[in-house]
Amino acid sequence: MEPFWNKTLTRDAFITIFTGAILALSCFYGPTVHMPFLVGILSGVGLGLLQPRKGWILAIEQVILTIVCYFCINSYRLLPPFDADATQFAAFFQFIPIFVGSFLGGFVKRAF
Repeated sequence: MEPFWNKTLTRDAFITIFTGAILALSCFYGPTVHMPFLVGILSGVGLGLLQPRKGWILAIEQVILTIVCYFCINSYRLLPPFDADATQFAAFFQFIPIFVGSFLGGFVKRAF
């Protein structure tokens, strides 16, 4: 039986750090919520494909990193948001497409 935390999960956790930062940046650059949600669902599917059984850990990490990166970018005024309300909405509700994408990616990987 393999241990719960292994080398591939560590590697995928580092990948999740970068995708969480990209996801937070997409919230600032998207004129509406559609582009950040598309990026969120695609990154969630990628997490599910990387770790079909443990993708929920990576999804939780990505949600936390997205919110933290959003607060860092917003509090230090590093990027001006295209639309402040849409940026905040996309950042706070990003957990839905991430978890759904992670579930779908894991389901597809296990099914085929």
